[in-house]
Amino acid sequence: MGRDKLPLTVGGEPLVGRVIDALSRRCDEVILAGPCPDLHRDVRRVRDDRPGEGPLAGMEAGLSAARFPLVFVAAGDMPFLSSELVSYLLGALARREVQAVVPLYEEGSHPLCAAYDRDILPRLRSALDDGVRAARGFLGRLERVAYVEDADLRRFGDPDLLLMNVNSPEDLRRARDAAGG
Repeated sequence: MGRDKLPLTVGGEPLVGRVIDALSRRCDEVILAGPCPDLHRDVRRVRDDRPGEGPLAGMEAGLSAARFPLVFVAAGDMPFLSSELVSYLLGALARREVQAVVPLYEEGSHPLCAAYDRDILPRLRSALDDGVRAARGFLGRLERVAYVEDADLRRFGDPDLLLMNVNSPEDLRRARDAAGG
């Protein structure tokens, strides 16, 4: 986008505010890692100890600060994140002996809309120390990942919207159109 996208609005609400709302409905703790606009909401902010190192560094900061063993990681630019999907993925993580539960749809996995066991933190730190920056690349370092595919995702809405990130002006227009303005 060429600029900070988190304060951009969809449906009259900043992108990051929409994510916070979805998470707040299902999570006892919401943590924002890295810089983001002041939204005057009851969320904890943590500093990213590796600024400029990408989303995995934000995951590291969030997991380090988390008080609970199960953590939902969401990118701040997901305008249609569903609290029901958040709840489903966290529930699947609690019921299975896995390290992560990740949506898998069309172009691949969506590790920035997934539930993680906080115990992955040492592996995450090791991956960052080894130069891994892509969240999808990190998933390959975990032994036990459960993937939630199309049929299960559709129970919560259109996966094209649920898993959408706003990465371009075209994405922003599409999100605004889908939200009704």
